[in-house]
Amino acid sequence: MPPKSATTKDRSNKNIKVNKGNRSLPPPAEDDYSTECDAILVTRSELGEEEEMKQDAKDAPGQALQEEELHVEDVRGELFVGNRRGLSFANYKVDQADLRARVDAQDKKIASQDIKIGSLEDRVGSLTSSLDAYKLLRHRFISAFKRDKLASATEADKRIIGAGNAWARGGDAVVDALLYTGTGGRTDVKAFQKLYGMSPGDVQMLKHKETINVLNTHAGVVASKHKTGSDKFYKLFAEFVNLFKESGEGYEEGYLNGNPTDVTHAYWAFVNCIKDEVTRVEAAEASD
Repeated sequence: MPPKSATTKDRSNKNIKVNKGNRSLPPPAEDDYSTECDAILVTRSELGEEEEMKQDAKDAPGQALQEEELHVEDVRGELFVGNRRGLSFANYKVDQADLRARVDAQDKKIASQDIKIGSLEDRVGSLTSSLDAYKLLRHRFISAFKRDKLASATEADKRIIGAGNAWARGGDAVVDALLYTGTGGRTDVKAFQKLYGMSPGDVQMLKHKETINVLNTHAGVVASKHKTGSDKFYKLFAEFVNLFKESGEGYEEGYLNGNPTDVTHAYWAFVNCIKDEVTRVEAAEASD
């Protein structure tokens, strides 16, 4: 049966105990005559004719009051009085309130997430625009290299170069490799290989930061009008790339871990030569 609000008026009985789990709480204060709690009395009725079931439902609570012991329990901060079967429904009532509170909190969280998603979408749009601009910069790096160092710039390269006045001064193997993917991607793979010593497809598989830095360093020097590398610089770079390609099952990136290998020695030989084998070009000779 549904819970009924009960008002406690007689506080003269000092033996009243309120059960909270395995603990006992003292009775309410003597002057607290407005304290109310929910009274829940639940019984079971036999199945039968409709009228008989209705009459049985009316008689059963009175019988339960005479035969069953009533208990007062604190369920998550709320007081309930009833028989054991009724008190089992008290948890259900409190659980429903807790569930409603959780749903309300979740709704607020979803609303907050919607705001964050909207903000992130704006940021992604901004980053996409920035990435497009950076890709154009990288296109110009390769096209300018073809014009200035390989003397093989096409009309498309000239259009790319003329599309802006910003210049990329160094290599970026990872992003440049992406320029060769998808419909409309670059097709001048040989220019990329002269810059980075590998094909775009090979570079896309690289995850090793130190290896990528070597490729970028080489590209930054070979494409530059402001610095030049010696024959030793280019020779050591080629030796490193060739050994790296042949290491293990190919492109083994663990050469700086564990025991030194030929790739390890080639890596350090190239890195250590940079300070002596790369020189600045005089300003009069290096004009854009």
